[in-house]
Amino acid sequence: MQATSTNTPHLPTSAKLLLAPLLLLAACTTAPAPHASQTQPAAPLAVYPSAGQSPEQISRDRYECHLWAVQQSHFDPATMSGGNASLPVPASPGNNTATGAVVGGVAGAVLSGPHHGGEGALVGAVIGAVVGAAGDAQEADQIEAINAERAAHQALTEGSYQRALEACLVGRGYSVR
Repeated sequence: MQATSTNTPHLPTSAKLLLAPLLLLAACTTAPAPHASQTQPAAPLAVYPSAGQSPEQISRDRYECHLWAVQQSHFDPATMSGGNASLPVPASPGNNTATGAVVGGVAGAVLSGPHHGGEGALVGAVIGAVVGAAGDAQEADQIEAINAERAAHQALTEGSYQRALEACLVGRGYSVR
């Protein structure tokens, strides 16, 4: 009986090593972070004159109370600034991963010697990509934490402004809802 040979494509080891970092890089890519949206301003207060104040007096009192509330809270809803600097913008996703792969590939090629330069470059690229991906993940976590902290501070100062404005208007004889 005669054995039949099958022609199944078989990838050489060097091709497998080349595909490994490419698959790793593809797995490390992330979607861009959504743009930080500003918080919506609080609903306007309903101010009812309890002591028969004129429309001009109501307007003047609201303005003066607004100025006082801004001074007390350090938050101005007209400019949506609570003293926060702009949000940090990360480098493009995967930047550290790609840099790590390139640096690792060069280092692997140099350190592996003349007979195994290709394999050393591939191994170095894989290791560099893994280290770079870890750096990308850490950077993304730090930026997310900073953004969450700033959003919490924004909400706190906005609430402080609302409370100060309400207190001022109530103190001037208005019913506030």
